Amino acid sequence: MEGADWLRTQLTSFGCATCGRAYESERIRILAQRDALFFVDLSCTTCGSQATAVVTIQSEGLDETAAGPGSAGTSVSTDDVESMHRFLAGFEGDVAAMFRAASRDA
Repeated sequence: MEGADWLRTQLTSFGCATCGRAYESERIRILAQRDALFFVDLSCTTCGSQATAVVTIQSEGLDETAAGPGSAGTSVSTDDVESMHRFLAGFEGDVAAMFRAASRDA
């Protein structure tokens, strides 16, 4: 996964939301990457709390044609995350059904 090691190193400077201690590299799991968007699991060795985060990487000097569509200038807002949370909370079915419904609506 391109950039995962770099991101893991960067995230070790962030503190746990519960106790404030820095995350250790081996307790940071990169779950998935889509362009400049990473889904990350964080686990604190000090207090044991766990978190899942969505991390965006913005590179200065890239334009959309060089980086590809959807990677430069596109970010996920708090409203986007809350909207998806509401959608998933009320969704009954499996992933295949979700994509069938989306393709029907498009």
